[in-house]
Amino acid sequence: MGGITITDTHMSSPDTPHTARVKGEGWEVSWLPGRTLDRNQAITAMTIASTVGGTGVPRADDPIWLHLDCWAAELSLTAPSAVVRACEPPPLPHDPDTPQAGTAGLFVGSRLCAHADRDGKGAHWLLPGQTCQAETGLQPEAGR
Repeated sequence: MGGITITDTHMSSPDTPHTARVKGEGWEVSWLPGRTLDRNQAITAMTIASTVGGTGVPRADDPIWLHLDCWAAELSLTAPSAVVRACEPPPLPHDPDTPQAGTAGLFVGSRLCAHADRDGKGAHWLLPGQTCQAETGLQPEAGR
């Protein structure tokens, strides 16, 4: 992990495209649009994004989930919910006076397939209409 750079007005990490910035009386984190956080909560949110951005969605038996549970609870989220949100790409830049919509661009309608690495791919994005072999139970035959 590359760590989190924190200034008086901005937070970023080389491990994630997500950022946090001062907005009004608090902080806004790109993977929690519309929420105003205090500085400590913003650091926690960036820690989650940096952790999963650097290594991807952890396996179900990875001990990092114990930390993710605690960090997510500080944000009134569950760990799985926080991880899925932090794994989504940030919205495209927008006019600060325009409320942020959900994920933009090519990822509209995409979903994160996190099936505990049953197909050897780990967690990955599926475009609209795509299915994952691990979800359908169809595995390729050996040698193909």
